[in-house]
Amino acid sequence: MKTPHPAEQNTRQLVAEEAARLIYDEGYRDYRLAKQKAATRMGAASNGKHQPSNEEIESALHAYIELFAEQEQEAILRQHREIALEAMTFLQDFKPYLTGAALAGTSGPHSAVTLYLVANRAEDIIFFMNEARIPFQTHERKVRFGKKQDYYPLLRFYADDVEIELMIFPDSSQNQGVPISPITGRGVQRANLAKVKQLLAEVL
Repeated sequence: MKTPHPAEQNTRQLVAEEAARLIYDEGYRDYRLAKQKAATRMGAASNGKHQPSNEEIESALHAYIELFAEQEQEAILRQHREIALEAMTFLQDFKPYLTGAALAGTSGPHSAVTLYLVANRAEDIIFFMNEARIPFQTHERKVRFGKKQDYYPLLRFYADDVEIELMIFPDSSQNQGVPISPITGRGVQRANLAKVKQLLAEVL
């Protein structure tokens, strides 16, 4: 593999750092859009060799938090994991898993708490939420399993001003393996209820 020119590598790093700042400070959730915005601000090409990978941005995000927002972010991360634990306990009949920023340790002031749920029908969870009188919005999100992509139901609601996303997968998705992360291109990291309890115990 050809080694990038130092100037090119420096530009990639600057774009990654600015994209990380946009994600943490300004609430960008789409890494592609964050990269494009960062490249424009850095005066770099919006594609090709100056574009960092999503993993480079994730690494820059961890570094940004450590350098500029460590104390603030520790409190945010704890709050998000506590909310995740509460929501997972409430939704435990639907085999909840925590994923996303609250699991990766990169939760910021604009991050959502993302849970994966399993149900025979999305209507089962919708009915459950309605019965509990929890207001929510209904959306869809494209998710990849292996080489196949499809849209799956997504519910959004708020707890203590923190957005919670509920991604709903049918039981049949269990046979397809783990959803593919758009950041790493590998299986999404997930944590069950016991693991989230452990994560909280480690920081208390």
